Amino acid sequence: KKTLPNGLRYLFIPMEQTQTMLAMTLVATGADFESKKDNGLSHFLEHMCFKGTTKRPSAKDIALELDTIGADYNAFTSRGYTGYFARAHKKHASHIFEIVSDIYLNSNFPNEEIEKEKGVVIQEINMYADDPQSRVSKLATELLYGDQPAGWEIIGTKETVSSFTRKDLLRYRKNQYDAKNTLVVIAGNFDAKQIEKEIRKTFGKMPAGKKNTRAKTKVKQSEPQIAIDTRETDQTHLLLTFRAYGYETAQNKVSALRTLSTALGGGMSSRLFQKMREELGICYYVGSSASLRPDTGNLVISAGVANDRVKEALEGIMEEVRLFKSEGITLEELSKVKEYRLSGLVLHLETTEDFAEFYGKEEILRDKITTEEEISKHIETVKKDEVDTVAQDIFVTSGVNLAITGPFNEKDKKDFLKIISKI
Repeated sequence: KKTLPNGLRYLFIPMEQTQTMLAMTLVATGADFESKKDNGLSHFLEHMCFKGTTKRPSAKDIALELDTIGADYNAFTSRGYTGYFARAHKKHASHIFEIVSDIYLNSNFPNEEIEKEKGVVIQEINMYADDPQSRVSKLATELLYGDQPAGWEIIGTKETVSSFTRKDLLRYRKNQYDAKNTLVVIAGNFDAKQIEKEIRKTFGKMPAGKKNTRAKTKVKQSEPQIAIDTRETDQTHLLLTFRAYGYETAQNKVSALRTLSTALGGGMSSRLFQKMREELGICYYVGSSASLRPDTGNLVISAGVANDRVKEALEGIMEEVRLFKSEGITLEELSKVKEYRLSGLVLHLETTEDFAEFYGKEEILRDKITTEEEISKHIETVKKDEVDTVAQDIFVTSGVNLAITGPFNEKDKKDFLKIISKI
């Protein structure tokens, strides 16, 4: 890791065993940094960066050049950061870096392309609205965080997207895309001296700017909450969430939360999979995960169940939650989960893209890198009492939320509320 005088950081991840090289630029901005009027602008700007630059005037020029060297390329927007990347054979290392840098620094946002892309993004919004799993996720987020950046959709709304202008894009890029908020990640097989020289030349004169800051997430809940998206579906999709900690909490506490989540719903031997699928035969998918933000987070249980067995499914889930809270994790489970998580860590770190995203995310979100060795140590040293304490902390009636998409209405709320309140 190195830093230029203007504050731009860059990470080199050498992987001599591979024949590829990946160049990625990350910027510390996303949905969490937007105003309500700008909601979706980070995502829309990311789309528009592929519509042409001064050197490559059209989207086709960019795509053709990348396709000609057989590159794999894309971009993404999250709540806390936005990224652009391309990877190809190592012989194209300098070329790949130059194209990604050009897209990031020199996009020209043609007016006619802005209007066309509005239609594309609105169709993307429609696609998610038609998908029950996406819809229930949106509902759960709104239930957890309400009308603040944490509760808004990354993609924005049809109203905000329709309102965006070239002036908005230029303003947002100027305010957010500066050196102190930018991270360049190079992973794979490359000449470090040559790429470093190109980074200094390309990004050295970028305005320093100032570090972007996000508003603190406001969390206020004193009783269970339920939101229902009434629609005719072949199965009901539900998300049951329990308020927990953010990733800025002590690492041992975060690791204990992830251990609890894995024991409860990670893998086919987990408690929820065995209960819901093997014992009750009530669903195809069921699982749990820890969804962490800087200052808050939650444990999420997701399932798709038969419409006429939703109450039975909720009873089954809550039974496992109560059991975990009352008895805690077993030593046998703890040992299994540790190995499961350790293997999962290395299984998800094999390609240049895996490593670039892993280390890039650590640096752009936390301004420091927790290595895989350090994460492994946290996994290995988690104790039973730490996991049990987390269960006591988060499995409380005042912190539970339920989002459901299916053929239900307000009349069903009372029954659902009765079930999820038994903790």
